[in-house]
Amino acid sequence: MHLTSLLGLLATATLAVSQSSTNTTGKLGDARPVRNNPVIGEVWVAKFDSPTVKGFVTAVANTVGVNYTIDVTGLPVDQGPFTYHVHLRPVPADGNCADTAGHLDSYLRGDSPPCNSAAPQTCEVGDLSGKYGTVTGPSVVKSFNDPYSALNVINLGYIGNRGIVFHNGNSTRIACATLQKVG
Repeated sequence: MHLTSLLGLLATATLAVSQSSTNTTGKLGDARPVRNNPVIGEVWVAKFDSPTVKGFVTAVANTVGVNYTIDVTGLPVDQGPFTYHVHLRPVPADGNCADTAGHLDSYLRGDSPPCNSAAPQTCEVGDLSGKYGTVTGPSVVKSFNDPYSALNVINLGYIGNRGIVFHNGNSTRIACATLQKVG
């Protein structure tokens, strides 16, 4: 009798926890922290030089993941808040941001429902603003560490030679640049 009651209580609690969870994990599971960047301190930079948006996104290999610094100006104040992501492809020679493909989604999560910043390991690897917050214009300087980004080509979260894209409030791509190794 007590065992039946205990099992019923456990089943109810498990159901309640699973129904209250808003985290979406990718088909390959949660992102794992990157601990094998080959050269700690290695620097990659995406230089933004559009007619309006200027600046840099810098990515520096860390012992765990990548340290990012965003330093851009010229974001149209009336079009934010702005999201920013690592996309699959580099920016082509013609500068067409649409040709950078979708977000870096190494664990096959998809972008719906939106990323839960309280559980960043469940987000698309490339959804930086989902994990660390949107930005407003016209200028932004922001730094953060993303433990799920990698500068080791063998990792699922590899960001080298990929596009960094800023989107306006309605998701239109307004500025893009390719992360390139410095030196």
